[in-house]
Amino acid sequence: MYRYFPNSLYKLIHPHGRWFIKRLNQSATLYTTNLGSRLRFIAKGVNNLTVNVLDNRNPFSPSQIYAWRIDGTQWHRELASHRSWQIECGSANHLIEIITAGNSDLDRVWNDNEGFAITSIDAEQGKLISAPPVPVIDFIGDSITAGCWVAGHNASIDYRPESNYVGTAVDLLHATDVRIAYSAGGVLRQATGGVPTADQFLTKLDATTFWQANTPDLVVINLGVNDRRFSLDQFNASYDHFLSLVTTLFPSIPILPMIPFSQTFAESIRSLTKKHKLPLIETQGWCSSFTDDLHPDQSGATESGYRLAEKLSNWLK
Repeated sequence: MYRYFPNSLYKLIHPHGRWFIKRLNQSATLYTTNLGSRLRFIAKGVNNLTVNVLDNRNPFSPSQIYAWRIDGTQWHRELASHRSWQIECGSANHLIEIITAGNSDLDRVWNDNEGFAITSIDAEQGKLISAPPVPVIDFIGDSITAGCWVAGHNASIDYRPESNYVGTAVDLLHATDVRIAYSAGGVLRQATGGVPTADQFLTKLDATTFWQANTPDLVVINLGVNDRRFSLDQFNASYDHFLSLVTTLFPSIPILPMIPFSQTFAESIRSLTKKHKLPLIETQGWCSSFTDDLHPDQSGATESGYRLAEKLSNWLK
């Protein structure tokens, strides 16, 4: 057996996305504050993998959840409270994907180190190597982009970042994703878990860690629905400022703002996107099925994911 510690795992994954090395309980962890963060690697001749994680939730939260799959097949979900799980690979080479798949708004991810933390992965025989590169799409958004409330009304257990509209779209595009998204967040509204507004979480991973932005093939922005409590003038000024920040951070990358599925601030987003000379993704009628008034359920997530993949395919050619 060979044990891959966080520094070795970090070298394996590409893109690094929103993962970083963070010391918790005097030990290094592979850490992320983002629901929907993904690991991709090849298990080469590995019969069995054991993934070891911290039970890192807030004391009042349900267990955090991870999901995994082999070679793009069915996702399996695991409770972080069990602290480890096994993946039976067989002796051939397999693409392994692991995604942070459930947490709670009570998890203080920004200031109190209650994000997702992997401590090691054990490989029985064989070795782990980096996966071949595929197109990378950064998604900036809120709970809808992160993958909350897809399967029901229960926090963590009913989250599905692996199959929400983002997960569906990247699978159809044979791509991968980096999610810069936090529940309840907006350009004016702070997100849950102590997370600040989007202009601040864009360039930071938590309260003390700055993010070295990746170089994706595309950047998609889906923000605005959580800002509906603010005035139109406030939203216009903040969204305008946010688009300036994104275009500065990704100067040579196609940036595609979306109209929220709820059509919140649609006219403002159209006008400001045009001002910044960016292509716009219209979403009227994309999603006809919701868990509540805002969050697509699995049927709506699949429907909107197919429509988004169709739009983005034109930019990945």
